[in-house]
Amino acid sequence: MSRPSDDASPRARPGAARPDDAVEFAYRRVRQAILDGALAPGAILSQVRLAGEFGISRTPLREALGRLEIEGLITSDFNRRVRVSELDLDDFDQIYAIRMTLEPVAIRATIGELEPNEFGELTEHLAAMDAAIEASEMAEFRVHHRQFHLGLSSHAGSRIVRLLEDLWDNSERYRLAYLHYDLDHQGSALVDRLRTSQVEHRALLDAAAAGDAEECARLEVLHLSRTLDGVFRDAARLPSPRASRGAIVHT
Repeated sequence: MSRPSDDASPRARPGAARPDDAVEFAYRRVRQAILDGALAPGAILSQVRLAGEFGISRTPLREALGRLEIEGLITSDFNRRVRVSELDLDDFDQIYAIRMTLEPVAIRATIGELEPNEFGELTEHLAAMDAAIEASEMAEFRVHHRQFHLGLSSHAGSRIVRLLEDLWDNSERYRLAYLHYDLDHQGSALVDRLRTSQVEHRALLDAAAAGDAEECARLEVLHLSRTLDGVFRDAARLPSPRASRGAIVHT
């Protein structure tokens, strides 16, 4: 992977309006750019450039960056230079240890509470993932993939749901960096991996539809274990995380 350039900045979206809450706006923009790989690990962030791009003063920007530093997504050095945190496999291991402990609890709390319309939404997300794979629509896959998994835990309580959302988002950095070549590079191997993942997703949905929370929880742990193993296998082969122009994620 090529080294990140200095003074990296998240790409501006045409027509994106700045909300009244400048801190929240800056926090979400920079956070998303880090999580989806637009800001690479190690990239230096220019506070002057970011403040100018966002149309805000440096005071709310510094507050937003402080929140990201608490989350571990950015680091600052003795010169007060701010950069995107490097990937750390120990961190990824901890994220997945928490997910593999918490998600079965959340699934058990959710399965018996899902309404027919919620099962319908899960089915729609699964179908949308199939369509995205066939169309090589990577970003679209990621949206529906996230909603599918979080939907299986949606009745676990607001605190647990928020934690799982955060864990999911932080997991994404590692899956994008280590697991996924773009289709031009990997070709059918990536498609085969994704189709295998879809088989697992269907098994999860079948167990949920049958009201079998224990089986659904068991399948989710196996599903997470496969991703954890895959990241560590890829990491052992790579000198550094690889960049992907648009990865599909398969947890």
